[in-house]
Amino acid sequence: MLAFVCLAVVWACFLVPPLLRKHREGRPASSVTSFRQQLSTLERATPGTSLRLPQNRPPSVPGGSYAPQLRRSELQRRRQNILVGLGGATAFFLLLAVLATSAITLLLFVATGGALAAYVYALVQIRMRADEAASKVRVLRPQPQRRVGTPPLAVRRSASN
Repeated sequence: MLAFVCLAVVWACFLVPPLLRKHREGRPASSVTSFRQQLSTLERATPGTSLRLPQNRPPSVPGGSYAPQLRRSELQRRRQNILVGLGGATAFFLLLAVLATSAITLLLFVATGGALAAYVYALVQIRMRADEAASKVRVLRPQPQRRVGTPPLAVRRSASN
């Protein structure tokens, strides 16, 4: 029973903050939001026509493909929070498994440990892709200027000479 309460607390720690943030930003998931998203999709499908006045900011749908991109610092902070949360949950369930020595707590520890390992693997893959992309991009430097007065000449030879 204690394990279920602990699991509920861990899930609440992950699910409640995004819901509070969404509510605080005033972005309710209502039919109006859905209508605006569909209207935006229709406007993009028919270029050159607009059914409404231009707005200062693009529509943002929580969790949708139209949400604005996160800045790098926000993304790093979010990834760090998830990593710390998974690490804390894994450590908590390890302690609980050692103290309670039941199969459920051991199963919860293995599940959170697996989730932590999968997340660390995903972070490593993201880092490797970013490093690979950075190494493939090369800086184009201007060519050194040749001396004036000595242009390179190309001489064409023919078979008849």
